[in-house]
Amino acid sequence: MTPPNGTAALVRAAKGTPAPAQRMPMGIRVTVGPGAPVAPTTGAEPTPAQVRRTVEELLRIAAGSEAARTRKLAEKITGLVQELTGRVEAEEATRQEREAAEKRRRELSEAAEKLASQLAEVRQELRAAGRRDSADSPPRNRREGAAQRVAMRQWAVANGYEVKERGRISREICEAYAAATGSEVTQ
Repeated sequence: MTPPNGTAALVRAAKGTPAPAQRMPMGIRVTVGPGAPVAPTTGAEPTPAQVRRTVEELLRIAAGSEAARTRKLAEKITGLVQELTGRVEAEEATRQEREAAEKRRRELSEAAEKLASQLAEVRQELRAAGRRDSADSPPRNRREGAAQRVAMRQWAVANGYEVKERGRISREICEAYAAATGSEVTQ
């Protein structure tokens, strides 16, 4: 029984049998990849694949190379690393600014909510106080105010003030009328 395509490799791997040799097209070289185990060497010196170098070390070595192409590549990579570093730092600064602005917005929003609730409480107290004050004062109606304005106009004409027949009466006339009659002016 032959398993369908795709599972043949799994069956061979389970049995421990090697895969059949495959032909490689001309010009393709098969090398060991980065994850493949490195065969131990008999000499005391490690092979280049066994040595792990940092980027800084590689760039320093390449900058001192005799080959112009290697030096040029090292310069290019150094420039790219510097550009990448600048971009990463700029993105980090932008992210930190964004987080700080968001934190400030939250704080201001909380403060606004607190002030809104305090304002609602004060308005409620003012309404309650306004009801108490209005209960203490006598009720006023429009007719009383109109009658008072007519009396003020007559008094102003009689005492030499210029006053219009209609419209607002000046503060000066209102104060003079209140002082002369001893009454409280409501407008």
